[in-house]
Amino acid sequence: MRQILAILLLISFAFSVTVTEPVGIDVKSGDLIEAGEIGPGQTILITVEPHVSEGGKFGQGGDYDLAIPTDLPANWEGKQSKLYGKPLQIFITAAKDAPEGEYLANITVQDANDDRIDEIKFAVKIKITWDVLDIDVTPSEVSVGPGQPARYEISITNKGTASDVFDVSSTGLKKWQFKRSVHVPPKSTKTVTYELVENDEETYNPTIIVSSSASNLIKKEKTVSFKVNTNLVSDYKATNHGVIIMPIFESMVYSFIGFISNLF
Repeated sequence: MRQILAILLLISFAFSVTVTEPVGIDVKSGDLIEAGEIGPGQTILITVEPHVSEGGKFGQGGDYDLAIPTDLPANWEGKQSKLYGKPLQIFITAAKDAPEGEYLANITVQDANDDRIDEIKFAVKIKITWDVLDIDVTPSEVSVGPGQPARYEISITNKGTASDVFDVSSTGLKKWQFKRSVHVPPKSTKTVTYELVENDEETYNPTIIVSSSASNLIKKEKTVSFKVNTNLVSDYKATNHGVIIMPIFESMVYSFIGFISNLF
């Protein structure tokens, strides 16, 4: 009887590990975890703590050594953890053209070192949405001098549970093709500066584009306005947006002129 109770006790201990990302939860075989929302082409990280303190060969626990993603949806990709990783990190990448909806994948956690802790297999539910990106662009209008940069602050909000690299670019200016990239962690916001430059006196209405490097289905746009002026006051105001590199004295003069121009 004691042997039977001991075996049952060890089995019950063996069926639980701790998932720390994207949610913190203890799971056992047959469980389902909600991994949150990601966009098409994005990669979600699932982290499993390998150590268990009970069960196993001597009743003192042990370490799981490998975690493998299985049963992935069509055209999705999975990357298993490193052997003996601490922690065990699994990556699941959605198809670049994945339609919106809910998808399931399985994670198998294995003991490869004879600690006699039972294999655990649990399911992961991932929701695909194309609405994982928000942007805010300020100001909406800028007045600059010829060749002076019109600067915009672009706040990029990643609403999903997968980190991503977003590319900031623009259209609507014939000779200006400038792109910068920014990494935004899950559920966070980063603000970057983006510049537009033209030489001819005119009002321009370019479109600033923020797109995911993971999929062209994740994109937001904002049309802005900037005016290139050549009158004296606007030239003075343009010094607030940047000047050509010059000796210190001239730079100080331009800074003073820019300050005075703000009084107009």
